[in-house]
Amino acid sequence: MKKNSYSFYALSIAALLFTSSLISSCDSSTKEEEEVVAVKQGFQIPQLLEREKDLSYDEFLKIKEKFNKLSFEAENEQTKIESLIKLSEIYIYEARVTGEHPYYYNAALLTLNETLKDTTKMTQDQHFTSLFYKSTVQLSQHKFNDALATGKKALALNNTNSGIYGVLVDANVEIGNYDEAVKNCDKMISIRPDLRSYSRISYLREIYGDMKGSIKSMEQAIEAGAPYSEYKCWTIVTMGKMLENHNQLDSARAYYEFSAKERANYPFGIAGMASIESKLGNYAKADSLYAVALNAVPEISFIMDQAKMYQRQGKKAEMKRLIPRIESMFQEDIESGHNVNMEYAFFLLDFKKDYKRALELGLKEYKLRPNNIDVNRLLAFAYYANGDMKNAAEHAKTAMKTNKQDGDLYCISGLINNDKKQIKKSFAIDPYQDHLFVDRAKKMI
Repeated sequence: MKKNSYSFYALSIAALLFTSSLISSCDSSTKEEEEVVAVKQGFQIPQLLEREKDLSYDEFLKIKEKFNKLSFEAENEQTKIESLIKLSEIYIYEARVTGEHPYYYNAALLTLNETLKDTTKMTQDQHFTSLFYKSTVQLSQHKFNDALATGKKALALNNTNSGIYGVLVDANVEIGNYDEAVKNCDKMISIRPDLRSYSRISYLREIYGDMKGSIKSMEQAIEAGAPYSEYKCWTIVTMGKMLENHNQLDSARAYYEFSAKERANYPFGIAGMASIESKLGNYAKADSLYAVALNAVPEISFIMDQAKMYQRQGKKAEMKRLIPRIESMFQEDIESGHNVNMEYAFFLLDFKKDYKRALELGLKEYKLRPNNIDVNRLLAFAYYANGDMKNAAEHAKTAMKTNKQDGDLYCISGLINNDKKQIKKSFAIDPYQDHLFVDRAKKMI
């Protein structure tokens, strides 16, 4: 599932890799919080950042209590490793819930690397879990080749854990090894058919153009999810986004509303509702919903969608006001070690009209994963924007190799090849496209 900023799938992968035992039942510039540090005298446990009061705060109080207990136990050499592993799980979870990705993912990596400094002091299970969690963080930071390498090391220690096959599925998808991803997904669901495995089946089916099968598998994933859990709500929103991208707005809205009821004020569900209202032209309502979502989580994709909404309305001043904030958030992610080549390139295309730099970033990402269909779709757009039809056509063809029913992809392919049939199909899939060349495409049909 694609968003105009970060890949929606790539954002979700870490969420679905492990079952959290945290409770019993990305714009951090706005906060002056502690930084993750490794002081000269040794490792220092990164502290928790305070959550917004309306962001499942009762849950946070339980997590904070567990965090304090684990921090104390980490001082004891006998319980240090196990405690640090569980602390890393908290950091990974809080990154997802709060949107404070630069802080928390680095906190998790710092903590996991501390456990892995001397593997002779670890049990095999602790070694496996540390590598497993590290690979999920690498996925979240879009370091897909690193994640695959780390995941394979973990697999060598334990090949009966379904979650590690999820890492291999996700890494192979993002690298573009789709056949290998399918094999790992088959292995994963044979071990444990649950939310994690069903959601991956759904995404792979979507990649291969099987929307009916994709929706069915995502329904199974939702049914398998634990009530109230963030993981279930993310999956519900993922279903909504898939339906939204295929012009099923009423159904998409129902799923977004479901997520916000399942977990009160769930920001991704609220932002989903805002996206629907924006597409229907209810801009004031959409704007208020985006404000609610952003008050809970400073998520860059919310701001970019809001900027797109202003762009559609011709509110250039409002749109331009958001650009520096978006750029600042990208820069913060880059400085924290997050690879955002593809996402930043789309931003440069859509908002800055900096076609040359967008192409440079696209090619940089292409060197890392030349077989990924989304990277090739980006290059199709970038080369087309730069007037290079030959290369644009080549990458569009590669991007379409799996038969994914992507409105934007069919549209750019139709423009490149002067194919009105493809363009018409693109708008049948998604009549609400908002990329750089929408108006040009509409004039052709």
